[in-house]
Amino acid sequence: MALPAETQAPDYSDVRPWVITEFRKHTASAFGGLFGGAAFDQVAMPAVAAAVDRTGRFAENFADRGVRSGFSALLALWGDAEDRAAEGEWLKMRHREVRGKGQGDFDGVRYSALDPENWVWIGVSGVFVAMNSFTPCTGIVLRPAEKEAAYQVMKEAFAGIELPGRSGKLPATFVEASAYYDRVVETKLEANPFLVEQFAGLTKLPLPTLLLPDGARVLLTPFWFAVRPAVGHVIQVCSSKTMHPGVQKLTGFRLKPGHEVEFRIYTRAMQVAWRVLPDKVLLAPLAYNRLQYEKLARFHRKYALDSFAPPESRRGSGGCPV
Repeated sequence: MALPAETQAPDYSDVRPWVITEFRKHTASAFGGLFGGAAFDQVAMPAVAAAVDRTGRFAENFADRGVRSGFSALLALWGDAEDRAAEGEWLKMRHREVRGKGQGDFDGVRYSALDPENWVWIGVSGVFVAMNSFTPCTGIVLRPAEKEAAYQVMKEAFAGIELPGRSGKLPATFVEASAYYDRVVETKLEANPFLVEQFAGLTKLPLPTLLLPDGARVLLTPFWFAVRPAVGHVIQVCSSKTMHPGVQKLTGFRLKPGHEVEFRIYTRAMQVAWRVLPDKVLLAPLAYNRLQYEKLARFHRKYALDSFAPPESRRGSGGCPV
């Protein structure tokens, strides 16, 4: 899908720097997982759903897929420039293998992960999951200029995954991205059994096989079976409340008046935690360590000289200044 031409550079004079710092922190927040279901908008695109269904990553262990996706996004957002570029190239290289024809409900649907239409849609979806969940998690309402600044933070982080050519680039501005998203919802997305089944299946999330030793998984499994219906329900509610209404209808999950009350309780709890818990608890280690590095770098620069030229008191009328 062709994207609109780039517009005039946005005005950032109304941006509060501390808000963008909070937004950056939000992209690595532990609370982000409660909105992970909002990324199911990706499989409302028939070709994407056909590809994901065919690869079987959801069927194997959806929790593992979420962990891998999260780690990749954290590298893009918080890694060094070299790591970010390498991650982008690795993703593009590995996705070359994802191409073919769907089966079952998607019989006859051809897909290619590196088709710019599919690739850009997935990228924009990831950006909007972070942006739409920011206010519920933190209680901070973004001004229009701050929405643009936050979008540019995400766009810069994901630059490494963009494809060559104009059609493979993310929209240039937040306004263009919003218009693009609305247009895709209206013209490209469709309800499909895979989307409905997987969103309903959030209440049956398996324990991840990644990060947990076998012994720990055995010990945690009974507890997880007891709490996962409630955890999955919270994810369904939080995700549905931050989704585009047109996408939410396609998931098959029906929002009721009681869900509004639930959402207010969940968001209030997150916002209080956001204010009182330390970053070390709230953030992924990669992001926390990056913020600590940035803080130390600012401390070092604070003691730098304004100039290495000799001061006025030592400047003679001529000759060597030393």
